[in-house]
Amino acid sequence: MFSMRAAELRQLCDVYRRTRDGSNVEGIQRVRDESRTGRIRRYVRYGYPYGDLKPAQRTDEMSPLRKPGWLPTAIVVNILIAGDERRGRQVKPDHLITVEDQGNGNFAIVVPPISSLEQSELAPLEVIDGQHRLWAFDEETGEDQIPDDFELPVIAFYGLDIAWQAYLFWSINVSPKKINPSHAFDLYPLLRTQDWLESVGELPVYREARAQELTELMFSHRESVWKNRINMLGERGTGAGVSQAAWVRSLLTTFLATGRGVSRPGLFQSNLLRDDEPLEWARSQQAAFLIRLWSDVRSEIVAGTKHLWIREYNSPESAFSGRNSMLNQDMGVRALLSIANDIFFDNAEEWKLDRWFQSAERNLDLDHEQITISLSLLEDTYFRRHIRELAVGLMRFDWRSLDGPGVREGTDDAVRKRSYRGSGGYSSLRRDVLESIAEDQNTAVGQAARNLMSYS
Repeated sequence: MFSMRAAELRQLCDVYRRTRDGSNVEGIQRVRDESRTGRIRRYVRYGYPYGDLKPAQRTDEMSPLRKPGWLPTAIVVNILIAGDERRGRQVKPDHLITVEDQGNGNFAIVVPPISSLEQSELAPLEVIDGQHRLWAFDEETGEDQIPDDFELPVIAFYGLDIAWQAYLFWSINVSPKKINPSHAFDLYPLLRTQDWLESVGELPVYREARAQELTELMFSHRESVWKNRINMLGERGTGAGVSQAAWVRSLLTTFLATGRGVSRPGLFQSNLLRDDEPLEWARSQQAAFLIRLWSDVRSEIVAGTKHLWIREYNSPESAFSGRNSMLNQDMGVRALLSIANDIFFDNAEEWKLDRWFQSAERNLDLDHEQITISLSLLEDTYFRRHIRELAVGLMRFDWRSLDGPGVREGTDDAVRKRSYRGSGGYSSLRRDVLESIAEDQNTAVGQAARNLMSYS
C-alpha cells in the first residue's frame, strides 16, 4: 500500500479490456465510460454536489455547494514481473517495477525513470479496479483538468495472473452488497436536514423512498391494523379505502415534512428545537411508532368509550375500517397523521422521544423482526402513555363520513361534514379534530392540542 502522484500512476498503468479472440479470453475490465470518468473528474475538482451540476447551473449562486473533492478508496493495480505476457507483449526489462526488501518489515517500490511509453509498449502496471478514477486524471481529456500532483492511494499486487485479478475484481465490485441511500439516513441522521441535499434533489428522493417503505410496512407487518388494507396498486373494487399513493402523500406532508416554507416540521425529518438535530430514529422505530399509534386508535374504538358516533355503526370494527368512516379514507388518514406529528414534534424533548435508543439493526432490509423488537421496546418509553392519550382524544371526534350511518341531510352534522370536502376541507377537519382533543383538561395531550390551536 502506498500513494503516488496521479499523473505518474496514470503514465505507468494500462487497462486490458475483456476481449475474446477465438478460444483466448483476456482482460477483466469493462469498456471505459467517458461520462463516468468526467463525473469523477468534476467531483475531485469541485466536490459534491457542485460537481454533479450541469455547466449552466454552475453559477456564483451555487458556489456554496462546492465541497472538497477526494477519492477515499484505493486504485488496485498489479505489478507485472519479468516474463508476464499480455496479448503477445512483455514489459521492457528497463521498465519493470521492482519491490525491494529493506529489512525490518520495510519495503520500497522502485520505479525506473520512464518519460513516455509507445503505444506498442506494455506498461509495467495494470489496473484491477479504479480505471475510471485513474483516467479522470488523463491530461488529454481537456475539460476541468485536475492538478497532476493529486496523490492517489494505491494497493499493488505483485505478479498476479489474470485469474486472480478476475477474483479480486469480483470481490470488490460484485460480491459486496451496496448500501441503500435510505440506510445512510439512518446511520447519519443529520443528513436528513442538509440544505445542500435538498437543493440537488437527493433529499426529496430519500423522503419519497422512506414514505414508500413505511407504507409497505404498515401494509405488511403482522401487528399493523392496516395489514392488507392499503390499496398498494391503485386497483378499483379491492375494498381497500386508502391507496398507497395517498399514504405516501400523507407521510410526506406530515412525519417526513421538511418544515421549510409554510409546512410544519416532520417528526422523522426535521431538527428538534433544543439541540438542532433530528431524532436518531431508524426506520424500524419510525414504523413501530406509526403501527402503535394506529393500533391504539383501533383499540380505543373497539374496547374504549363507546361514543355516540361509534354506536351508530353495526360494529365497532366498522367504525374503524368501514368504507364510510373517515379513518378509512384519504382525508382522515392525513388529518390523523398530521395532528399526531404536530403534537409529538412540539413535545418531543419534553416527552423524551430523543431518549429512545436502539441497538444497531442486524438487517437493513424491511426486517419485520426488528420492527417487532422496536414495538416491544416502545412499551417501556416515557412517551408511550401519550400515544394512548392521543388515541383517546382522537376518538372524541365524530369520524363518520357524510354518508355514514345516522348522518342526516340538513342537520348540523351533515353541514359540518360537507365542509370537509373541496378546498379548505382538510384545514377544517384538522381544526375540528384538534378541538375535540383539546376538550380534555387533564392530559398532556389535551394541553398540547390547545397550544397547537393557539398558533396554527
